[in-house]
Amino acid sequence: MSIHSAIAWGLILGLGLVAVVMSVKAGEPVGLLSAAAIVNGLIVAAGVSGRRALVASGASRSSIESLTARHMGLIWLWGAAALLLVYVFILSWREWPHFTAAFFLAGVLCLGFSSQLAKDAAKGRDDATMLKLGRYLGVGQLVGMLATIAGLAIDPDKELLATADADWAGNGILLFGALALAVVSAHALVDGKKFSP
Repeated sequence: MSIHSAIAWGLILGLGLVAVVMSVKAGEPVGLLSAAAIVNGLIVAAGVSGRRALVASGASRSSIESLTARHMGLIWLWGAAALLLVYVFILSWREWPHFTAAFFLAGVLCLGFSSQLAKDAAKGRDDATMLKLGRYLGVGQLVGMLATIAGLAIDPDKELLATADADWAGNGILLFGALALAVVSAHALVDGKKFSP
């Protein structure tokens, strides 16, 4: 990632967090949902288009999966940062530390996995065990995110627009993070079938 890309991503993610905080402070759920949708949508678009570009250029499998894992990590960590800012400074929700810690841990694991694959790519090798592990984790993540989306859709207590409920902001952040991770995971799993095991 170039310095210009890092700066651009820092601005996008930072402005998204500002929009989330301002929306929550103003009690505007549509603003929060829009900010979460835009930021996660941009990460998904960058991840999918970046993966396609690497495949088209004949990049190694490790390079391709490293990029995908990095974008997954961004989704998790942005969600963790959004939850932290909202529930430390604005709202109060008993479960927020658990979700924030889980988001943060998942994001760090994705970035660590991405880093290991990038090292393999730099050495000009593909570690079949790591790639297979990544595929299994991708399947698990996809199933988990689909279950999360279904749970948010059918649970009447999971409000996205009812600002009287303490978890409304967390539900919105969780929904769009889960959607983004499901799309990136599904695309990687389908695209990964092009490669020999």
